Amino acid sequence: MAAQRKARHILAVAGGKGGVGKSVFSITLATTLVGMGYRVVLIDLDLGGANLHTYMGILGQTLSLSHFFQKKVKTLDEVVISTRVPELKLISGAHYLPSMSSPGSSLKIKLLRHIKALDADFIVIDLGAGMDLNTMDFFISSDIGFIVTVAEPAAIMNSYRFIKGTLFRKLHGVFKNHAQLAPILVSMAEDSAYSDSLMLNTFIEKVMQIDPSAYPLVNEISAEFRPCLVLNRIGTVESNNLVGSLISHCTTKYNVQLKYLGNLPHVKEISSFLLDIPAFLRSSSGSGFFKSLKSIVRKFLLDIHDTNVVAEKLQLLKVYDDDTIKRIGEIIKDLPEGKLTQTEKKLWQLRLYFKPTEVVAFLLCKGIKDNIFFEQLYTIE
Repeated sequence: MAAQRKARHILAVAGGKGGVGKSVFSITLATTLVGMGYRVVLIDLDLGGANLHTYMGILGQTLSLSHFFQKKVKTLDEVVISTRVPELKLISGAHYLPSMSSPGSSLKIKLLRHIKALDADFIVIDLGAGMDLNTMDFFISSDIGFIVTVAEPAAIMNSYRFIKGTLFRKLHGVFKNHAQLAPILVSMAEDSAYSDSLMLNTFIEKVMQIDPSAYPLVNEISAEFRPCLVLNRIGTVESNNLVGSLISHCTTKYNVQLKYLGNLPHVKEISSFLLDIPAFLRSSSGSGFFKSLKSIVRKFLLDIHDTNVVAEKLQLLKVYDDDTIKRIGEIIKDLPEGKLTQTEKKLWQLRLYFKPTEVVAFLLCKGIKDNIFFEQLYTIE
């Protein structure tokens, strides 16, 4: 099987706290997209607490992620199952295995590679609640991340912390190999546990002192990290002050711009449909909820621009492992001064950990070519 990305858009749904309606939102989001004619695969990545199959009314023995983890199947395609919603496919998290709760780095990379290889317009990933590192890594690996919360103090505070944690993971993933900045970032993140701030502005000050060439990259990460916010079980009037507070706090504390998509109404009748959420969406009591979700979907669809078009046309590599990134970094390092200055080389080497496809496209524009830049066929294991 060719290890190339087929999934056009990967959407991740998270919540800093359990019980905020994250899974119901994921199902409704996927159902709405299917209704618009898109090919959708819904994946339960609440590893250790999967319940999408229950909400979808799939209670019998069936294929699930556990078969993939145990290598009983070779690809995720083999565990995709049909649901009660025509054309909506599901990868279930049923059949819990202890090893699924905390997959190692290599298994996580393998899982992400297989998710990206699924042939669908949208992959909707329902993540676990809380601050688990794997949850945050899956969130920042998506194209669009949704944070679902309710108007409760604990849920709001956990949403703040989740945003802080995911931003740190994103920064750390880029600068983990930077000899001076990596330990500073880790130390500052640990200190922030007592002040509830990620101190991004302070980190930028350190960057300007130690390695000013990295500033554009930090600024770019900050500008592009824009989680989508959805408020659940709340009316329009109540949402105004809460949204303003959330957005203001994330801007001043974390320098993160939240994108507020809207709110979903509280519907008491949903408790009668917890074994069949699709039936709730078809019911008269669920019509208002479904309508609100459609409005949210329309808002984020307007912002989608397919950044992979150029890469697809040129058949550029889309999956970059550590060895590939290292080899491309060496190519940049060995370039003559006439091509790039030392400062530019350092910046583009750092960018490899953030946007490798963009780096390859830049090198090609500079007339620098290498076989490693292009898609190759290999077996997904």
